[in-house]
Amino acid sequence: MKLEELKKYFVETAKDRAIVDKLKGRSPIVLRGSRGVGKSFLLRVAESEMKASFTADRILPVYVTFARAGLIRQTPEGFLPWMVSKIATSVTRALTSYGLVASGNSSLVRLVSGESGSGAGDVEAAYEEFWQGGGQVTGAAGVPDPEALRHAIEDLCEEQGLSRIALLVDEAAHVFIPEQQRQFFTLMRDLRSPYLSVKASVYPGATAYGESFQPSHDATILDVERLVGDDSYAPSMRDIVLKQDPSLRREIEHRGDIFDTLSFAATGNPRILLKTLSRSLPINATRVQASIREYYREEIWSEHSALADRYPGHRQLIDWGRTFLESEVLPALHARNQRDNETSSAIWIHRDAPQAVREALRLLCYSGILQEGVSGIRATRSEVGTRYMVNFGCGFAQDSDPLSYGSRIRRSFSIKRMQEFGANHSAYRAIQDVPLEQLNRDGNAALEARLDASAQILDLTYFQKQKLQELNLDTIGQVLGASEAKFKTLHYVGDVRARQIRNAAIIAVIEYLSG
Repeated sequence: MKLEELKKYFVETAKDRAIVDKLKGRSPIVLRGSRGVGKSFLLRVAESEMKASFTADRILPVYVTFARAGLIRQTPEGFLPWMVSKIATSVTRALTSYGLVASGNSSLVRLVSGESGSGAGDVEAAYEEFWQGGGQVTGAAGVPDPEALRHAIEDLCEEQGLSRIALLVDEAAHVFIPEQQRQFFTLMRDLRSPYLSVKASVYPGATAYGESFQPSHDATILDVERLVGDDSYAPSMRDIVLKQDPSLRREIEHRGDIFDTLSFAATGNPRILLKTLSRSLPINATRVQASIREYYREEIWSEHSALADRYPGHRQLIDWGRTFLESEVLPALHARNQRDNETSSAIWIHRDAPQAVREALRLLCYSGILQEGVSGIRATRSEVGTRYMVNFGCGFAQDSDPLSYGSRIRRSFSIKRMQEFGANHSAYRAIQDVPLEQLNRDGNAALEARLDASAQILDLTYFQKQKLQELNLDTIGQVLGASEAKFKTLHYVGDVRARQIRNAAIIAVIEYLSG
């Protein structure tokens, strides 16, 4: 879609406006959301608005997509120079499109053109073509490090009178293998400068940040989601569809109740709504029922299970998450909603639940089956945990009459009603003792190195680290190999401390399971 067309299709909510304004700001941003919620669209809207105000603000937006990253997988050592080269060439193209021409002595121009004719643009193309013939990439050794790129951009901003450059990186992690993701976020941190702010879109649950980049400290995390509990939810979802296809207005108004139930089933995901709506046209109850059953009973789960092919080290977490939702969560919510006047699609997970459980739930957030909500929520007996919203469509599809059931849920839904799962729920047993230190270890150099790292780097108290030494557990792998029961043989280590120790070890390795 051209930048000029974006405003025509943009349905602005208060939250969308806040996100776009922050994307235009100085801070580095990690824009997080499941597939189809509109991350790319919001990045482009921010680019469009910065372009419109460029003359006054002198902020140069540079939109970059790493869609061809898959071609660099055979040369992992070439990924960093490829990224540096791609960013450099993208900046120079943006300069040209805004009518700016850097002087021949500009350090960025020298970077792109190269001292001897083999510059960043040539290196970028060479890496993308490497898979065809193999061999060495000519000129790769001449690509400077991230610090040199940062200095070149600072010089460029001074030369051109630019306030700063906003680097908008779409699909920053989804197209990368985990090792490449870690390299990207290290680069994002290294490029931070008053003259350069990086905004990157990622997916929840399937993003590897590495040791050097801490999302909560090195960037601002913005979650893209449309909450079904908001009063503006149903009208904004209607507007999104009507801006795509105004000819549907009469049909949607005539079948408004059916359409609104279908939009609630999408749980704030415009792509899913458009997909299921297209199968329901012309809108009637029979087609919508079939669409809900087909997508939310089969396709969404198939897409989630397919994650195991991309992240093989996470296969057991992916499979357990699906089983947990299908066997425990959805039947419990359905039974409760049939029984109570006030209905729910929310679950609550105790903060001391096994870390493997929480990681499995984050992968469900990637697929749009869950939305991670507020942490620190108190439930029964004042216990503290995290609230998740279960995809409404998956819940509707549990019923023999999804449309009538969904309509009732939509009218009586309360976010305060939650199905609670405590710290030691019986369903966790299948995953909490999985020997993560053995998963996908063969040939996984990143995981191997992580498992062999000292246990003293774990995020534990001094007391807990001393207790690990008493058990002669010197490495993270050894800690993972021990059970919570073994930890509890130590003095002053009970259920809570034992769980904390194992959770810390899992947190330290979880993103390395798939490479």
